[in-house]
Amino acid sequence: MKRFSTARTSSSVFAAAFVAVCVGGCAYSGGKTIDAHFSRYKARLPEGNRVFVCSAYGCRTQTPFRFEPADIEEVRTVMAKGAASPAAEREAARKAIAMMGARADKAVGTDKDRPGDDMLGNGDPGQMDCVDVATNLTSYMMVMERHKLFKHHTVGPMFIKEDLRRGFDGWTHYAGTMIENGSGQKFAVDGWLLASGKPPEIVEVERWYIDNDDLLFGAKATTSSLKPQPADNTKQGDPIVTGSIDKKATKAKEPIAEAGNAKPKTKASSTTPTAAAKATSATSSQ
Repeated sequence: MKRFSTARTSSSVFAAAFVAVCVGGCAYSGGKTIDAHFSRYKARLPEGNRVFVCSAYGCRTQTPFRFEPADIEEVRTVMAKGAASPAAEREAARKAIAMMGARADKAVGTDKDRPGDDMLGNGDPGQMDCVDVATNLTSYMMVMERHKLFKHHTVGPMFIKEDLRRGFDGWTHYAGTMIENGSGQKFAVDGWLLASGKPPEIVEVERWYIDNDDLLFGAKATTSSLKPQPADNTKQGDPIVTGSIDKKATKAKEPIAEAGNAKPKTKASSTTPTAAAKATSATSSQ
């Protein structure tokens, strides 16, 4: 009788946990292919060295930018330093992606993007939400992959996590991914909480943003592993100084008339609970 009771209790606990996951917490791919995410948000995939920088939240504005041969060669130099191992390549990729993002952001007017989200950023072509950031980082990695700059990884589809039981700390969040060729391990590539030009975080998807254990067993005191890099005024290498906006390309939905002319807005003095809560969560886990 005791044995039956224990088994029944265990089954009940598991069932309750399973229901909780179904109702409030999940981690899933944004589609089996990269194209699925781009199609969902009507975002344009990279065309050769040309990318379409998403902004205004949900890729509502897309501004074309072309990386010049000199840009690609500088990125190639950075990536060559990470050829020794998968871990070294991921570190090199952080620097290379940051260089590409900084150059594109400055050209199209998103270099003053406020990390995280806030109410004033919605619809502003100079601001980006997590969908914009994840889409842009994926575009940069696709350009790198086209030039065979990855030796140990493949660019993967979008990855999404949420645990709505945690309120704003578990809000739906997007990240690009890179997959380690040998092990198949997926790594989230995320720069949403970081300023333009800062190397994005690259961390195992199981540890990214919300720990997968929390999706099953509930939130713990420290869960977020997305840790923004502290402000660093030291030189991280010479920036890319070439590249150009492709003015001939068609812009989607809400085009920016001239690069860098995104309408300036009053600095947000009150961000949404989403941004504040996530920033607090990320900081507290450090």
